[in-house]
Amino acid sequence: MAISVSGIFHHPVKSAKSKPLNRAEIGVRGILHDREWMVVDERGMFVAQRQSSEAGVEVRTMCLVDAALQDRRLVLTAPGLSSISVPLSGPDTPEEEVRVWEHQARGIDQGEEVSRWLSELLGRERPGKYRLIRMSNHHVRRAKQGDSQLAFADGYPFLIISQASLDDLNSRLSEALPMNRFRPNLVLDGCAPYQEDQMALIRIGRVLLEGQGLCARCPTTATNQETAERGKEPLRTLATYRRHPSGEDGVVFGRNFNHLNLGTIAMGDTVEILAAD
Repeated sequence: MAISVSGIFHHPVKSAKSKPLNRAEIGVRGILHDREWMVVDERGMFVAQRQSSEAGVEVRTMCLVDAALQDRRLVLTAPGLSSISVPLSGPDTPEEEVRVWEHQARGIDQGEEVSRWLSELLGRERPGKYRLIRMSNHHVRRAKQGDSQLAFADGYPFLIISQASLDDLNSRLSEALPMNRFRPNLVLDGCAPYQEDQMALIRIGRVLLEGQGLCARCPTTATNQETAERGKEPLRTLATYRRHPSGEDGVVFGRNFNHLNLGTIAMGDTVEILAAD
């Protein structure tokens, strides 16, 4: 059975809801507009559904923010609030430094109106002033390994998971989990469970993707993306059989990839494995 693309997702705002696509344009930073915007606190520190001991501001209700691209605008919606939008052209304001994990990046504040909107929503969980930042077109942020560029994604421009891997995990759980818990960019069909772990180099259409490290998973996977409630699964079950080979990075699920060229990826595209680990 041929391996094919069965899901394409981008996340315009880091840590907000996933948005499905039928076709994705692959630009310099990966899928066009993926994690191009990020919420920060008063210090310029990034806001996400989780944090580490070193960085990040944890606000689980980020998962309630729905960010969509419509008519050359980024439109934000959330329960209990009227929608708000900002133009893709963005305000003509100076760039500023913000932090995403250990990296200092440069972005443009999207204005006071959307700041008030975010502060009202997220302040219900963690009071504070929150701002929306769009990555500068001039800033270059490299992947953790390799030469690919990315916007505000954690470490790589692509995360790939097979449907078979999720099916195998769900067979071990008392309640099946949806793919949005794991926030992949691409979902593959037609391969064996965890076969993506061994995909060192693949081609989808004309786009070459090079496998990097396995994706260490965090409490976001245990957060219901519709309610912001957090439980213990799937991390508890993954810990029984998906420990990182190094023994240092917790549990893993999915593999990170860099892109080596530009192009488009569409639903149903065949995945050609050019090299395996």
